[in-house]
Amino acid sequence: MSWQSTVFNLIFRLQKRTLRKSSYEQAQTKLNKLVAKVELPASTEHRLEALNGVDCEWVIAEPARASEQIILYFHGGAFMVGSPPVTHRHLAAQLSEQSGMKVLLVDYRLTPEHSFPAPVDDGIAVYQWLLANGYDAGQIAFAGDSAGANLLLAVILDARDQNIPLPALAICLSPWADLTHMGNSIDSNKHRDPLLPVNFLAAAAKVYGKGHNLAEPKISPVFADFSGFPPLLVYAGTTEILLNDAERIVAAASAKGVKVESKYWHKQAHAFPILTQYVPEARQAVAGMVTFIRATMQ
Repeated sequence: MSWQSTVFNLIFRLQKRTLRKSSYEQAQTKLNKLVAKVELPASTEHRLEALNGVDCEWVIAEPARASEQIILYFHGGAFMVGSPPVTHRHLAAQLSEQSGMKVLLVDYRLTPEHSFPAPVDDGIAVYQWLLANGYDAGQIAFAGDSAGANLLLAVILDARDQNIPLPALAICLSPWADLTHMGNSIDSNKHRDPLLPVNFLAAAAKVYGKGHNLAEPKISPVFADFSGFPPLLVYAGTTEILLNDAERIVAAASAKGVKVESKYWHKQAHAFPILTQYVPEARQAVAGMVTFIRATMQ
C-alpha cells in the first residue's frame, strides 16, 4: 500500500470518529462542508445541463470532444450528499482523458427531501434522454461508486423491466448494494474500515428507503436477478465494511452468466478511486477501468 493511501486512511479514521457520533442531520452537514473544499480541475470542459428535468454535468477532456461514446456516472454519498458532484469531477476528467469518452455526471435528487425511488427515476430519465438524442446503448458505459453503484444497478434493473436497451457495461466501485446490511464484512471489518461507521450507513439507509422494504432489489441490488445484465467490473477495498456487498454482486451476476471482472484492493478505503489527485492506487484503478471499457466496447 502506498504511503499516500496510508496517510488518507489515517485522516479518514479521524473523520470516522465524528461520523460515528453524529446524527443523520449532523453527518450530512459535515460531509457537505468537506465536499465544498474540493478544488476543481481546470483542464477539461465542465458544462451544466438539465436532461429530462434532471441536473447533470458534462466533463469532457480534449481527446473526447468528438466522441460518441459516454460514461454515465452516478456519484456516491449515501444518497445524502454530493450535489453538485464536485468530489467526482477530477475522477471524471481522468476517465474522459484516458478513455477518450465524454463523462456525464448525474446530479440526482438527494435525501432527506427525496427518498427512493426518486434517484432511480432521475437516473432512468437521463439514460432515456441519451437514447432519445442519438446515443446508442452499446456506446454507453455506466459507472458509479458507493450509493452511485447501487443506483446504476437499480437503473439497469428498471431499464430491463421497461424493455429499454441496456448499456454496454457497468462499473461498480465499492458498491453499497445491501441496505439491510446483512453482509458478513459489516461485522468482520467494522474496526478495520478506515472510513465508514456502521451506524452512519444504517441511518442513511433508513432515510433513503423510507416506506419501503430495504430488501427490495432496486434498493438492495444484492437481492436482484442479474439475468441479461451487461458485463460488470467490481472494485472494493479489502478492509471495507461493504466488501461483502461487492462479493455478493459478483456472485449473483456470475450465477446468471454475466461476464464479471473484480478486484479487491489491499486495505484501500471505501470509494478510493475518487482520490485520483492524491493516491497512486486510485490512478491504477482508473487505468483498470479504462482497460475494461476498451476491451468490452470494441
